[in-house]
Amino acid sequence: MTDKNPHWTDGVLPGCLGMLGFSGTLVATRVAVSDFSPLTITCARIVMAGILGLAFLAFSRKLRLPEKRLLPSIVVMGLGLAVGFPFFLALALEDVPAVHGAVVTGLSPAATAIIFVARGGERPPVIFWLACMIGFAGVFYFAYDAGGGHLSLADGWLFLALLCVAIAYVEGGRVSGELGGTTTLSWAMVLLAPAALIAAAWSVAGMNFETVAVNSWTALIYLGVVSMFLASVFWYRGLAAGGVARIGQINLLLPLVALGWSALFLGEEITPTAIVCTLIVFSAMIVCLKSRTSRRPA
Repeated sequence: MTDKNPHWTDGVLPGCLGMLGFSGTLVATRVAVSDFSPLTITCARIVMAGILGLAFLAFSRKLRLPEKRLLPSIVVMGLGLAVGFPFFLALALEDVPAVHGAVVTGLSPAATAIIFVARGGERPPVIFWLACMIGFAGVFYFAYDAGGGHLSLADGWLFLALLCVAIAYVEGGRVSGELGGTTTLSWAMVLLAPAALIAAAWSVAGMNFETVAVNSWTALIYLGVVSMFLASVFWYRGLAAGGVARIGQINLLLPLVALGWSALFLGEEITPTAIVCTLIVFSAMIVCLKSRTSRRPA
């Protein structure tokens, strides 16, 4: 049977909406870590998303547990997206600005494509890889310029964060093709929520909530409701409709959109280098989206 190649617009709209939701993650995390620990932020995100996921499953009458063969991928997706990524990201953003975090984690599209090909899924053409390398170079140079060419422990945390989220995108994208993006995400959060609730309760034991700023509460709610759940719903719909390797390239724009949020909410400066890199990365993304992918023969 011949596999159907997606039209280049398939999955682009939900993918872009998901990217926009994710783009505020770094700014919100940077604000939240001023009052909450990385563990508290990570667990609170899961609990909030778990509640929303359970409501969706109940409303759509999909409370029956998925097939056993799908559960490992669902759990891996949940651990990468909801545990590894936010935890390592919060550790890094205790020490570096949101923009620095954004440009480093902007390398996740390249990591996503490489991991997915290694898993035996999509096989992009040569032009895809050339465009991916150009986008990678644009993001890398932007990171190098913004960070002054220096690496720190925070960069190590950011590398682990992007690795976790790339694995989550791959595993989630595979399952989303069968269950649907929202169902896959909901089950991942529901399965992790009980343990996260216990850990969250332990992490805030003895904490004085009266000293927590309103901005920190707002950021925490954003991270759980928008970044963890709503943005992920759109994102996985995009991955399922347009292909993991192709739609994953939309996240090349994430660090540059996050730069705008950082300038708006944190007062960080937009440099000429950022504008040039925006044009380079955007052009590379369009080429990636228009490239046609095939599947490896079984």
